[in-house]
Amino acid sequence: MIMLKRTVLVAAIAAASAATHAAQSAEELQKQIDILAQEVESLKKEQGTSSNPFGKVSLGGYGEIHYNHYNQDPEFGGKQQKDQIDAHRFVLFVGYDFNERVRFFSELEIEHGLAKDTDDGSGPGEVELEQAYIEIDTTANTKLKLGQFLVPVGIINETHEPDTFYGVERNTLEKEIIPATWWEAGGMFSQDLGGGLTYDVALHSGLNLENTPDIRGGRQKVAKADANTGAATGRVRYVGIPGLDLATTVQYQQDVNQDLGPEEVSGRLVEAHARYTIAGVTATVQKARWDFNGFEGTGQDRQEGELYELSYKVTEELGFFGRYENINLVAEGGSETGEQMISTYGVNYWVVPNVALKADVRNVNYKDSTEDDKADDSINLGIGWSF
Repeated sequence: MIMLKRTVLVAAIAAASAATHAAQSAEELQKQIDILAQEVESLKKEQGTSSNPFGKVSLGGYGEIHYNHYNQDPEFGGKQQKDQIDAHRFVLFVGYDFNERVRFFSELEIEHGLAKDTDDGSGPGEVELEQAYIEIDTTANTKLKLGQFLVPVGIINETHEPDTFYGVERNTLEKEIIPATWWEAGGMFSQDLGGGLTYDVALHSGLNLENTPDIRGGRQKVAKADANTGAATGRVRYVGIPGLDLATTVQYQQDVNQDLGPEEVSGRLVEAHARYTIAGVTATVQKARWDFNGFEGTGQDRQEGELYELSYKVTEELGFFGRYENINLVAEGGSETGEQMISTYGVNYWVVPNVALKADVRNVNYKDSTEDDKADDSINLGIGWSF
């Protein structure tokens, strides 16, 4: 009996000792796991910074290729424009995050597939630096852009990847009046006021119309741009209701001739648009107008346009649209020269969300009866992508 008790006691002591040792081993094992986890996390951070500088680099881009078939017009001697296929745009984005607050973004574009270095500038395409800026988060809801950036105006100017809009070509209002794609150099301050309300204020380089009221031709593209007078742009935008996008932009430039013309001509652009999407249906209304204090006698003191578009996305892959534009580049004095009514109807098919096949029919009518109403009518095919 005594022997049995001794045996039981020894067994109990051994079991207790083993349990204590096991507990200590488990505790030590957990400590080792924690240490390893910390080391792995530290390695991840190092790979994102000094040991792997490309961990903070972001790449992207977009492109589009178009085919335009123009109609015959026997009254004016047959086809007035040649059919054309064009690698219209190829764009690469490069960005870099210096830290959580400071980042860099750039956009480099080749237009029309080929840029020739010719004395007379007759090459079909261009190589352009469209964006190159530093963005700084100044507070939790404010940002500052410094460098070369897109002017905050319109719908397409800031978001112009081809899979994001209907139609093979960009609309005429945002090509001739705004004119997209439009970038300048300077600084822009943006603030999110909450509830879907934001605003942007920018001071930047301006147009140089060279005493000729050609708005699109007045873009200097920050290429040794004349900078005797700059411009200021302000935008207010509201997206607080699901599916709704409201915005208005005002820009003012003291002299659109950059103090190089015979007289000072101030220019003011006002743009506003409303877009609402519900159950696959999107309705868009947009208006833009330039007023110049000068160019008397040309009728181009005022240039304006309006756009109405209705689209229906039947499925995630298939959508149809119709668009009407009234563009008047000689609005002052009511002249019929330069006023055109453009109707475009077509379809988009998204192979995947970022690849779109497009087809549309474009009909252009001129208010001036001497203009050829069929010269610019076309059937257009295209493919566009972004990544």
